[in-house]
Amino acid sequence: MQRMYGWNILVLAMLLLASCAIASAQVTAGDLNMNLSGSVSGGYSGSYANISPSTHGAGFGGTGDLSGFYYNPQFLSFSVAPFYNQSRNNSTYQSITDSTGLAASTTIFGGSKYPGTLNYSNVYNSEGNYLLPGIANYKTDGNAKTFGAGWSGTPTDTLSFSAGYQQAADNSSVYGTNNQIKSHYHSIFATSHYRVAGFRLGGGVHYSNGDFSFPQIFVGQTYQASRVNTTTYNFDLSRNIGWGGNTWLNYTRSHTGYNTLGIRDSETNNVVTGGVALRPTKKLSTSFGADYNDNLAATLYQAAGGIGTIIPLALPEEQSHSWGVYGDAQYEVVAQLYFTGDFVHREQLFLGNSLGSTAYGGGVHYGSELLGGRFSGGTIVSRSSLGSNGEALVGLLSNAIYTRRIGAWNANGSFSYSRSAQTLLIAYTTSGYGYSASLGRRIGKLYWNGTAGGSKSMLSQEQGPSSFTQSYTTALSYSWLGVSGGYSKSSGTGLYTSQGISPLPPILPTPLIPSPIFYRGTTYSGAVGATPIRGLTFSGSYSSTRSSTENGPLYSSNHTDEAYSYFQYKFRKVFFTAGYSRLLQGFSASTLEPATVSTYFVGLSRWFNFF
Repeated sequence: MQRMYGWNILVLAMLLLASCAIASAQVTAGDLNMNLSGSVSGGYSGSYANISPSTHGAGFGGTGDLSGFYYNPQFLSFSVAPFYNQSRNNSTYQSITDSTGLAASTTIFGGSKYPGTLNYSNVYNSEGNYLLPGIANYKTDGNAKTFGAGWSGTPTDTLSFSAGYQQAADNSSVYGTNNQIKSHYHSIFATSHYRVAGFRLGGGVHYSNGDFSFPQIFVGQTYQASRVNTTTYNFDLSRNIGWGGNTWLNYTRSHTGYNTLGIRDSETNNVVTGGVALRPTKKLSTSFGADYNDNLAATLYQAAGGIGTIIPLALPEEQSHSWGVYGDAQYEVVAQLYFTGDFVHREQLFLGNSLGSTAYGGGVHYGSELLGGRFSGGTIVSRSSLGSNGEALVGLLSNAIYTRRIGAWNANGSFSYSRSAQTLLIAYTTSGYGYSASLGRRIGKLYWNGTAGGSKSMLSQEQGPSSFTQSYTTALSYSWLGVSGGYSKSSGTGLYTSQGISPLPPILPTPLIPSPIFYRGTTYSGAVGATPIRGLTFSGSYSSTRSSTENGPLYSSNHTDEAYSYFQYKFRKVFFTAGYSRLLQGFSASTLEPATVSTYFVGLSRWFNFF
């Protein structure tokens, strides 16, 4: 009933826009000025699937874009953009289904010291993505609605403020499953900044709450519901001082609570940071600082919420805290060659253990023309001691980038490597590497290029999380024709969220996570596009993804295949359009057979610039 109600509203909006167009070639009524453009399409479309009845028949659709202002664009301006029955088969909308919706926004007093904004969107039956890191995503179908309002002001040259509210709701399902994924989110904030006697003062509050319901569809687990709320207060103070420097002091208080699977918990922490930065000479810059966190467990707690979900972490009931002091310096010897040095001392109480570490580091960074190309890179070496037992750890962080033209070839590449970089918790370190490269050249009337990239990160601790991604693409283009292909692979440890699987942050060691998800997968893809003659365009693409997810003894083998083709020919102001889409998606852990959805469209459309 809700979807039909939305469609009726949007159809009515389209009819109103069309009636305005018929009534006048231009609308200026007193102080009201409006412009209207849009498209109208009609044709024959159909769909056949194993998850819903097949349909076919004649239909129509279209888009509209109504914009304008009242009195003056800086007084009140607006934009309304409805669309009806739009999919990838009959337009540029990336949806396998016929999607209908409305987007609107307005700015009030845009040219004054107190501007305000409003925005609204409501979309039905649209295609979405359930994220899978590093490879193609799973396809979803659902409805989404957003609303937001904001206001800001600058009463004087020394005082400014801003406030806003945002809410969003999403209700969708992953093809090949029978469970709904729901999320409702509300957020409100207010900030203010003031300058007095050379000081810059700022502060604010941000509150958000969300209800998330999402099934453990890939590993056969039970349906989950989570309620999360976060309140953050912050205050900052800064001032410029001599020697081209500045000093600062920041205070943040955060409270986060959740109710997941009937388990309630909350954490609150206070964090204070401060420091000073100086530049005694043109070539030398320095900074010194300190910080204190009265609840280190809460920081880990908030990191879990920061990736989109709150889960019952195995956090200590004992008191935890951390404090540290640090400093760094940078000296430029000559242009593009400089040395750096730093030190950090940190003390932590966590899981009943009191740990301390002191680290020293130094590095060199250089950039220059090299062998006909451009090179830049740097290396930082550090040594840290842990506790009073004399245990030492050597760390390394390196990166290099090189770009040059070799004859007819355009080439560039980069590489980075890190070893034993300390995480938020003293007892854990991370290591990893990343690389990227591209190569291209013209071959007669053709141009070829290829790219490669990858990365790996790991927590240097037994049973620590790790992630790995790699991707390769190749493309060949002619004046009117282009073809491409790609391959990507990914694996790692993550958490389920309302938006998909999120890689586990390295600051969250696996022992603190009750049920991490291990994922892996590969994707193959190909595409072709051409404009052989003026007015004629066609394109096609195909991708195939094979993946698996695992949580202890629970396992799911998953696959997604998607094909898409589109044809358009323009004659005068009319477009002849034809399109076809097919989706196959399934999960071994689901009780349903793999979903198969195919849609097609053949018809005509015309673009109008009404007024």
